[in-house]
Amino acid sequence: MRYQALIFDLFGTVVLFHPNVPAVPVAGTVRRSTMAWLGEQVEQELPDVPFDEFLKAMSGVTEEIIRGRHPEYYEVPSRERFRRVLARLGHDHPRASETAERLSLLHMAHLAASTEMPGDHLETLNRLRRSFALGLVSNFDHGPTARAVLARNGLTDIFPATVISAYFGRRKPHPNIFHEALRQLGVEASAALFIGDTIDDDVAGARAAGLDVVWINARDVPRPAGAPAPTYTIRRFSEVVALLGLDR
Repeated sequence: MRYQALIFDLFGTVVLFHPNVPAVPVAGTVRRSTMAWLGEQVEQELPDVPFDEFLKAMSGVTEEIIRGRHPEYYEVPSRERFRRVLARLGHDHPRASETAERLSLLHMAHLAASTEMPGDHLETLNRLRRSFALGLVSNFDHGPTARAVLARNGLTDIFPATVISAYFGRRKPHPNIFHEALRQLGVEASAALFIGDTIDDDVAGARAAGLDVVWINARDVPRPAGAPAPTYTIRRFSEVVALLGLDR
């Protein structure tokens, strides 16, 4: 194939969430969430706020953030999301930012601990890096946690071009975040292939940025009506090797 570089999504593609992390619908999109774990911490930080009210406020703020992303897709940091939740609950005082930071860090630590990387993913990446330059583009609202997940799984050196939305300022599907990865890799869009697991962020975003894209459709779900078509579709991460003709 003509590709010089492969660019990967992180969460849900290279690194997976544990099956016990619940999936919840937010603003029409099903997302993995570990917010229910925060009950004890919220009780300590906000003893006058019932946890159900906290979750309701978090859901409302998250929906507002998601609905407000189009068309620029600016990232809202995790700490700011928690600060907005506190403001909605009437805790908009000078020390609220410190409380938001503590809750954000607790949530991020638990979120990172709820991820895993299958052994064959690392094996696949090590095989691919012998033939291609590898890059990473991740939607994640706390950069240090994304970096820590990469380091814990031995991925830092595998992805010399790494673009995380919390640092870059914009999220997929905005084309600029893909273009930044291409810039770091020193290749044109026509010479790169993107690999991800979501239609809206990965497939639509990569196609809009001029890249071919592999959709990892692990559950074999139908492509939504009107959604852009991926260039290729596979079921398992390791199938990228055969797709690129490296299994011969």
